[in-house]
Amino acid sequence: MEFLRAIGPVFNFLLLALALVFFTRKQIRKLFQERRDRIADALGRAADAQDQARHTAEDIAEAQQAADAEAHAQLAEAKAQAEANTAAADAETAREAEAVRRGVAQTEAQLRSDMEDRVSDAAIGRITAATAGVLAQDAFAPARAALVDEFVANIGAYLTTQPSDALALAETGTLTVEVEAAEPLPAAALDALKGTLTRAYGHVTCMTTVRPELIGGVCLRIGDTHYDGTLRHALDLLEQDAANSALHTTDENPDLAACIRDRLADTHVAIDVFQTGIVTSLSDGICRVRGMADVMAGELLAFDGTLRGMVMDLGREDIGVVLLGPYGHLQEGDRVRRTGQIMSVPVGEEMIGRVVDALGRPIDGHGPIRTTERRAIESPAPGVIARKGVSVPLQTGIKAIDALVPIGRGQRELIIGDRQTGKTAIAIDAILNQKDTGVLCIYVAIGQKESTVAGVVQKLRDRGAMAYTTVVCAHASETAPMLYIAPYAGAAIGEYFMYRGRDVLIVYDDLSKQAVAYREISLLLQRPPGREAYPGDVFYLHSRLLERAARLSEAAGGGSMTALPIIETQAGDISAYIPTNVISITDGQIFLETDLFHAGVRPAINVGLSVSRVGGAAQLGAMKQVAGRLRMDLAQYRELASFAQFGSDLDKATRDTLARGSRMTELLKQPQYAPMDAADQVAVLFAAGEGYTDSIAVEDVPHYADALLARIHRTYPELHALVHSGKKLPPEALERLRTLADETLKNL
Repeated sequence: MEFLRAIGPVFNFLLLALALVFFTRKQIRKLFQERRDRIADALGRAADAQDQARHTAEDIAEAQQAADAEAHAQLAEAKAQAEANTAAADAETAREAEAVRRGVAQTEAQLRSDMEDRVSDAAIGRITAATAGVLAQDAFAPARAALVDEFVANIGAYLTTQPSDALALAETGTLTVEVEAAEPLPAAALDALKGTLTRAYGHVTCMTTVRPELIGGVCLRIGDTHYDGTLRHALDLLEQDAANSALHTTDENPDLAACIRDRLADTHVAIDVFQTGIVTSLSDGICRVRGMADVMAGELLAFDGTLRGMVMDLGREDIGVVLLGPYGHLQEGDRVRRTGQIMSVPVGEEMIGRVVDALGRPIDGHGPIRTTERRAIESPAPGVIARKGVSVPLQTGIKAIDALVPIGRGQRELIIGDRQTGKTAIAIDAILNQKDTGVLCIYVAIGQKESTVAGVVQKLRDRGAMAYTTVVCAHASETAPMLYIAPYAGAAIGEYFMYRGRDVLIVYDDLSKQAVAYREISLLLQRPPGREAYPGDVFYLHSRLLERAARLSEAAGGGSMTALPIIETQAGDISAYIPTNVISITDGQIFLETDLFHAGVRPAINVGLSVSRVGGAAQLGAMKQVAGRLRMDLAQYRELASFAQFGSDLDKATRDTLARGSRMTELLKQPQYAPMDAADQVAVLFAAGEGYTDSIAVEDVPHYADALLARIHRTYPELHALVHSGKKLPPEALERLRTLADETLKNL
């Protein structure tokens, strides 16, 4: 019993424990299962953590390798850039040294030329004076008589019947001949001379005059024509050659004294045939000349000294002549001589890099221009058959122009706007952008201050553009005739290269001043005034000039001349007389707006009024691809912006248009003297057109463009060749540009 009582509690405890286990076995299994699950989950997370740690280590290693590679690449790029900068600096130093050396050589040549001019003038002046005194002595009487006999024997070969002579014979039946000699002519010589004149003209009346100052020989005057075989005239021609700088040393003959001796040895008394007239009135750079009935319109006339004139008006009794140079020494009664040459200027390779006046004479102090070819300033424009369609682009380096109003080689694109709106800046940037393109440039400065032209020339020289540029300058202090002929002189210089297969860009800055100069000349010549006092042919003044710009066919030479005339407006009035004339002549215009200029939009191109009538035919395929809607978007932006300032409740589409337009306008701004390569233009315009600048602040757009170009230059240099091939960009190139634009935006 005691035993049973002792084990009873134990038995009850066991029974109770078994019952408890029996009833709680599911919960226990569940607890153990949850425990196992938690342990398994912890083990899984630990394994994941291990994998993640391993992957992180691998990523860190890869990032380290990429960072090392990037560092090496940047180091190599910095080294290459440093080497390029060093090479560029060395090249710039060498170029500057070469420029200094060339300048010194040119200055030395100019000083030598000036010295030779003064020495030869003085020497020949003394020689001719001494020669005249010696030849007048009795010891040379037989030689003077022989000179008369030679004149009488040879004059028949020189006699010609001028139109005025034929008219006099028809009206009066006789011709009056004045015979001048230094001594009384022997009877036999006078009879022989009369016989020769009678055989040439029929009935003649001879009037003899003795003029001892002629020294020796004979001079005939038939109407306005002179047949001069006198010693005095030969000595005068020798002095005139010296005054015209005809005597200079050469590489073959570097001795000036030898040059003078050779010139004197070549001097002989020949019969010189020329026509003369007499100045009857003189005022404001215009003179009237009586005589010279056979003179040609546009002919060059020679006055005393180096003064020249051009025939502008043919009257019944006299002719009107415009004077091309200082005329303070000219007086009424002075004689003027025909040259028989139409007004021309020197042309040739020697003109490149020089600054010349409207007559082609150097004014840059770099010595004489050694060229033997000349070209008439007025020449017919190429015909339709000789022309070829404008299809080759001429890049100006200005985004707003190359994208919106593209210019082609052979085109005439007017630059028009008020004063101080950046017209000349656009032309100069276009010249700077022609470096290494093979295009020769001519800048014609009309009526500008000399300091202004000197500044332009210095800018061109500093940037290496004078190596392919010629500057023709007719500054404000010169006479109206010089301003009038300057554009034609520039066109003649350009045509020389165009007809030899070269491409030429010529800038006329500006034609408004030429029109004013022509109006002044016409009023002084008493031509009837028309609208705004301009003569009736002022349209022809510009049309015959600008029509000479063309792209020639291969048969005609294959060259081209692109004209950028500049016209200044008053208060933005493009409907005035001269602006409308030139607009109707040219193939488009770039209109610069004063309000845009003052608002900081430079170049201040008015998109609505600017147009290129050649259009996409003269545009790179890639540029046409990315700038298709640019004009319409900008025009829409300008119109919406003018209305948006009156209210603030704008819908989302309008706000998006204004945002895109403001950023595109900011992107098209460009500093002066910084033309941009076509590939760079295509890249930034593509990025803006794809909307990559929409999320950027307006003031940050230039920074984004610079960063994008830097990335493209570093990682995608092939874009340059793709754009300049003239074809559209392939899809893979566009995708590459999108990637680069997106990366630049993320890293901005």
